[in-house]
Amino acid sequence: MPTTSAALTTADRALVLRALRYPRGRYSAERAHQLSAVPARTLHDWATAGVLVPDWFAARPRGWSYRDIVYARLMAWLRSKHMDRAAAADRVRYLRELLSSTEVDPTIRSDGTIFLIGGDAVDRFTGQQVFDALVEVLDVFELTEPIEGVSNGELWGPSLVHPSPHTYISPWVLAGEPCVEGSRVPSATLHALRAERGLDARAIHALYEFLPVEAIEDALDLEARLRAA
Repeated sequence: MPTTSAALTTADRALVLRALRYPRGRYSAERAHQLSAVPARTLHDWATAGVLVPDWFAARPRGWSYRDIVYARLMAWLRSKHMDRAAAADRVRYLRELLSSTEVDPTIRSDGTIFLIGGDAVDRFTGQQVFDALVEVLDVFELTEPIEGVSNGELWGPSLVHPSPHTYISPWVLAGEPCVEGSRVPSATLHALRAERGLDARAIHALYEFLPVEAIEDALDLEARLRAA
């Protein structure tokens, strides 16, 4: 499956920034794992330890919001750069609070020590001035772009806006589940039809005639990849 990494449109960007202000979407630990590329046991450990407490922590069963998925990715990315867990948690918590009330460029640059937000040239935590030449070589974390598993190379997380060529995610549609473009049909529903009833894409098309066969196949491929690891 090709990786979707096209730049966000203005509308996409506005949607993402709005979703980072409120607890929208709701995912089980397993689904949060699939979308974030962070193992479910790690998500539970972070929640219990207060490292990254999900919006639906007190619910039964516990749930993760759309923005929880975004910040879990960031937390894991910082940890993959050997940033101390407490330091990484402080930075993720700060960014979460910042974006909950202020519209800023959410692009993060870091080498595991320096932590820059948007166009910053000064680390807000250490006060360190970063020269332009160094800023250019720092690794960049885009909050919603596809990500390879940072704690397990076999894991993969899709774009959190356009997971595949024919699917989309909106935190305001069906609790943030990936859906086939132009519809409110979750890709997970199509996966269930194949897994539980043995239907192929054309048989599913007979049930959902408004969905193109190629879009159904794409959604099935997405679910297969999400569930592979």
